[in-house]
Amino acid sequence: MVDRMQRWVSAGHKAAPIEKMMPPVIHALGHKDCELIQRDRRALEIHNLTEAGVIHPTEQHMMEFNDLLTQSYLWVLGSYEIIRSICERLEGDPRHSIAREAKHVFERVRMPLAKMATASRYRADSPIAYPALNLDCGIAWQVQESVFITRHELSDTFLNFLEAL
Repeated sequence: MVDRMQRWVSAGHKAAPIEKMMPPVIHALGHKDCELIQRDRRALEIHNLTEAGVIHPTEQHMMEFNDLLTQSYLWVLGSYEIIRSICERLEGDPRHSIAREAKHVFERVRMPLAKMATASRYRADSPIAYPALNLDCGIAWQVQESVFITRHELSDTFLNFLEAL
C-alpha cells in the first residue's frame, strides 16, 4: 500500500500547475483509496468466512460494510469532481483528451450515484447504480444486468490519468 500511496503523492503534484490547491485534495483521495482497498479486503475476508460457514455476519460487520459502501460512494463523487475540474481547465490543451476519457469512465457510475440518471453516452445503463461486492476487488456498482464497475477500477483510472498528465 505504501507504493500505491507514493504513486498518489507523485501524481497529485502533477495537478499543481493546473490548480495549486488540487494536490492536497488528491493526496487525501489517494489516502482514502488506500484505506478503502484495505477495507475491501476485510469485507471480502468476512464474506468468504461467511460463505464457508465459519462465521455468521454480525451487526458490526454489516455496519462496517455499510460504512465502506458509503465511503466508496463519497470517494467516487469527490474524485469525479477533481477529474471534471481538471478536464475543464485543460480545454484546448493536448492533455484534454486523457482528462475527458477519465471523466467519461467515472460518469458511468457517478451519474446514477449522484443524480439517479444515466449518463448520456450510456443510455442502456440503469439510472440506479446498484451496490455490489465484487469477489476480486470489493465494492462495485451494477450499471447493467451484466456490467459491474468496481471502485478499484475507478481509482486505477484516476491514478493512471494523473500520472499521464
